[in-house]
Amino acid sequence: CWTRFISILVANRMLAGHRPWMLNAPGGPSMSTPVDPTAPPVITAEEQAAFRDLWSVYDKHFDSIQKVTMDAAQDDPDLRDLLGQMNAETMEAENRRSRATMRQALELGQWQPYLENLSQQGGYYARLGLPFSAWFVVVTAAQEEILDRLFAAFGGETDRLRAVIKVTNKLLYDITMARIGIEYLSTREAVIQHQQEAIKELSTPVLPLRPGLILLPVIGVIDTTRARQLTEQLLEGIRIHRAKVVVMDLTGVPVVDSAVANHLLQTIRAARLLGAHSVVTGISTANAQILTRIGVDLSGLITTSDLQGGIEEAGWLLRSAQSQHEAILGGAAPSELI
Repeated sequence: CWTRFISILVANRMLAGHRPWMLNAPGGPSMSTPVDPTAPPVITAEEQAAFRDLWSVYDKHFDSIQKVTMDAAQDDPDLRDLLGQMNAETMEAENRRSRATMRQALELGQWQPYLENLSQQGGYYARLGLPFSAWFVVVTAAQEEILDRLFAAFGGETDRLRAVIKVTNKLLYDITMARIGIEYLSTREAVIQHQQEAIKELSTPVLPLRPGLILLPVIGVIDTTRARQLTEQLLEGIRIHRAKVVVMDLTGVPVVDSAVANHLLQTIRAARLLGAHSVVTGISTANAQILTRIGVDLSGLITTSDLQGGIEEAGWLLRSAQSQHEAILGGAAPSELI
């Protein structure tokens, strides 16, 4: 249905700093009266009568409007790919559903199914990641065809034509475009947030090397948010793997300055509270010179130049901890071991 193509334009308008009511048609809402796109539309009796006129024209010329819209979609490579993925039965079923919900809204005044359909479309387009620019040609084609049909039907009745153009503007912008745009943007934000979380987890994995020993390879820039996430993952890894020694490899960290060093010290102190010693590896010669020059106190860190040396140091710490534990158990009284 043509509304599937027209409604997506709102996302582009919103991201460009425009609002749906800025696109004024004769009798359209003014810039000083913003519309809440999440609220149900307020439809007067006069507007509903004009919507019925719009439906009579749209329903009568559905095939021609659909053809113009599909032709425009086929001219766009992104929409052409999308249409190519839909078989004829699926497309026909979707057209019937969209046409039915539009009839309920325009002819019968039952708007909820139409609004729910718009929200579903917004989420669907967002998850597909379709570019906004793909919709301009389709929108223009659909608008031109509908307006031509409206003028042909009501050109001799000025008041009636004005009323139907007014509600057409309200349908396209205040209702359709606003509703689908809000859902589109909301879904895109959720998708981006999920991707960011996945990237963070991949960039800071906790890897068990042997019983009691885990490795935390750190890659990329460490800021306050990343440091907090790094600390949380490390502490959770210590708890899950019951680690006694942690190797933190900083080979993939481009810059280690005072802020990064303070973040690391805080993370190491937090790990120590859970009973785990930490070994830091991979600080480059350049970063070591920077830390020395700015006077960062690294006396609380156990460091080695490379990962291999860090794992060897961690193995020694782990064996030392196990020996101490066995010595304590060996010297304890039987009652103390119960």
